[in-house]
Amino acid sequence: MSGEAAMASIEEIARDFTAMLRAGRFEAAGDRYWAPDVTSIEPAALPGGIQATAAGIDAARIKCNARFGSSRIDEIGIDGPFVTGNQFALFLDMVIVDRASGERQPFTEIALYTVRGGQIAEERHFYD
Repeated sequence: MSGEAAMASIEEIARDFTAMLRAGRFEAAGDRYWAPDVTSIEPAALPGGIQATAAGIDAARIKCNARFGSSRIDEIGIDGPFVTGNQFALFLDMVIVDRASGERQPFTEIALYTVRGGQIAEERHFYD
């Protein structure tokens, strides 16, 4: 059986990735599905001098830590996945809690994932 024949479909990847996020397994979802050369794009630079675009799995992990390292996701609702071609999108509605102050803040984003070779090659995050 060739690698292509054994590869999961975009729908399977999208469903499994989404299920992992719903279960709060964010890091495990990245470990399982991010390509080694994944590109992760935010609308703007993050605290700590982290650029809006991270290239490579190590840089994507650093970016995620900069984005959520001082907080925790207390609640999460996810609509999707919405699949078309080699992409899927998620609508995420969260409550993020600052670990130091305990302040709760609602946070909504749309995330668009591009899959190549059975892995997430690019993710784009849209939020205000």
